[in-house]
Amino acid sequence: MNDHSGMENKFKHTERTLRIFTYAETEAKKTNSVIYPIHLLIGTLIERTGVCRELHSKYPDLLDVLTEHSLKKQPSSEQIPGCPPFSCPLSISTKQVLDHAFQAMERYNQVYINEGLIINAIIKLPEALTTSVKDVLDMEGILGIMSVPRDMIVPLKNYSFPYMKNSKADVRKADNDLAPSLIDFVRSNFGQAWLDSINNGLRNEKNQIYIAYINGKIVGFACFDSVQNKKGVFGPMGTAKTERAKGIGTQLLHHCLHAMKETGYEYAIISEAGPLEFYEKACSALVIPTF
Repeated sequence: MNDHSGMENKFKHTERTLRIFTYAETEAKKTNSVIYPIHLLIGTLIERTGVCRELHSKYPDLLDVLTEHSLKKQPSSEQIPGCPPFSCPLSISTKQVLDHAFQAMERYNQVYINEGLIINAIIKLPEALTTSVKDVLDMEGILGIMSVPRDMIVPLKNYSFPYMKNSKADVRKADNDLAPSLIDFVRSNFGQAWLDSINNGLRNEKNQIYIAYINGKIVGFACFDSVQNKKGVFGPMGTAKTERAKGIGTQLLHHCLHAMKETGYEYAIISEAGPLEFYEKACSALVIPTF
C-alpha cells in the first residue's frame, strides 16, 4: 500500500471530493468514528452537485438505506490512524480505496483525485463493501453515472470572454507552420489517441486549434470541430502535466468557447469530459444526464 502520510503534499483532491470526505467523517462519528468505504458512499449521496446530484436523483432512497447499514457497522480492530484530510481513523478497506484511487489517478495521467476515482475503487475492490451492502446497490448504474467520462453542455447565447488576471500563457491559433511542433507535443504528452483529431483540425479549412506557449515552448492545446469533424464539439484539450493547475487549461477553453460563439454556435458540447468539476467551475458547464 502507498504511505498516505503527508497526503496533501503528494497529491490533490478536487473540492467536491474533499466535501465528500468531510461528510463521510461526520457520518463515521455517529458510530465508532472509524471511516469505512460505506461512509464515502454516503458522503457522495449527501453532496448534491454535479454527478452526485444525478446519483441521488436516480437512487433517492439509497442514502437512507446506506445510513441504516452504517449505523450497524461494528468497529474493526484493523485500522490506521487518521491522515490528512481525515482526522478519524480509517479502516484498512478505506485505505485500500484511497490507494486504488491514487494509482488510477497516476495511470490516467491526472493530478487530482476526483469522486469518480473514489467510487470506482469502492465498487471494484472486493473487500470494500459487505455483501449486504452490495446487495442493495445497482453497481453498474452507479459506475455509469460516477466513474465514466460524461458529455457536458455549455450555453453560449449569453457567453462572454472572462477577464483572466495574470494569464500565464500566450495563446494563439495554430497554423501549418506549427503543425510538426504541435503533433510532437501531443504525441509525447498524450500518446497516439488524439492525433487523429489534431490532424483533422489541421486539415480543416477553418482550423480551430489553439496552442498555449510559455517562453516560446508549447505547454498546451485545445480545439473544437476536430473530433470526427463533429460541429459544435469542444476538445480534445491537454496541458503538459508540469504546467497543470496554473490556469492554462482555462485560458485555452475560453479561447475556444469565444471562437465557437463567434462561429454561431448556441451551445458547446464537451464530449466525454473527464475533469467534470474543472468545466463546471471554468465555464458553468452542465453534465448531460444519462436518463
